[in-house]
Amino acid sequence: MAVASRRSCLLFQSYFSRLRVKCYRFCSTVSKPENKTTSETGTSGDSQLLTDVQRSFKHVMRKVPAPVVVVTTSNSRILRGMTCGSFTSVSFQPPIISFCIQYPSHMHELLLETQHFSVNILSKNQAHYASRFSRPAEQSNNQFQSIPHELGIQGAPILQDIAGVLECKAHSVHTVGDHNVWYGEVLKTTELRAEPLLYFARSYRSVGDEVFMKAFEDTTLLFEDWTHAAHLRMAWNYIREHGREEATPYIKMGIQKYNEQNKDKIERGYHETVTIFYIYAVADAIKQCDHPDLTFEEFITKSRHLTDKDLLYKYYSPDLINTDKAKIQFEPPDRLALPQ
Repeated sequence: MAVASRRSCLLFQSYFSRLRVKCYRFCSTVSKPENKTTSETGTSGDSQLLTDVQRSFKHVMRKVPAPVVVVTTSNSRILRGMTCGSFTSVSFQPPIISFCIQYPSHMHELLLETQHFSVNILSKNQAHYASRFSRPAEQSNNQFQSIPHELGIQGAPILQDIAGVLECKAHSVHTVGDHNVWYGEVLKTTELRAEPLLYFARSYRSVGDEVFMKAFEDTTLLFEDWTHAAHLRMAWNYIREHGREEATPYIKMGIQKYNEQNKDKIERGYHETVTIFYIYAVADAIKQCDHPDLTFEEFITKSRHLTDKDLLYKYYSPDLINTDKAKIQFEPPDRLALPQ
């Protein structure tokens, strides 16, 4: 294949994964939409299109290769990490680095408290970590519970097998546009032999989408992250890049490949009809949004029907969708016509 992209039960993903209930969804959690700010041209809100300069700026910057890092910090109660693609060195004497955080952000508030952090430079085989830390943190105080790590000199988590790490104390922070720019003075460096993970966008993918799709296609995406939202994100990326028809084989083969890699964890296998149904549903939602610069988070916020646990059953009766025939070959809906 060319390189292209739980909380509740009742997930479409659950059919592919662990649960035995015969109820299907293609999404379970919704990420927060990006915060919108008023531009100098006076446009605001998600109903306004980007200006020509803003749009071209985004496209040009996506052509600039950049290392992918996970910035981490901790206090006595909380361990947090955040994927960042805007990391750069600022000064060598003294050694100063910077990174940006879109606001509002829980990570920003925690950094204001701790005043220290570690910059974990990911290795080329750690796209799954970039995907994990690109999502908003859940209520749990420890994002690192199942991730191998150690604590640095100031208590910030350091991931294992990375390309390098910079342990820093906060130097200053400034608000610029829609981001907070953090500067850190480097106190300790550790350089390892692994090659770094670089972000170089092909078309419209954000850093989060790029690393997510690489982890999915390499089957290194953590199984606990293979949620219904992850299924949606994968389909959204492929369909936007290839169109519904050409994306279909990528989506089908991708799911089957991932399932095979995780067959010891999966109780139910691939379901052809459910897969095709959600391909149509996602493609229709993309057409309804009709905006090339939407992020996945913005898309899913505008397309909340995709997260409805009963969506599939508006189109299919349980008697049809639960048949062996529907599992191995596509069956047209018996309640409503497929979204086009």
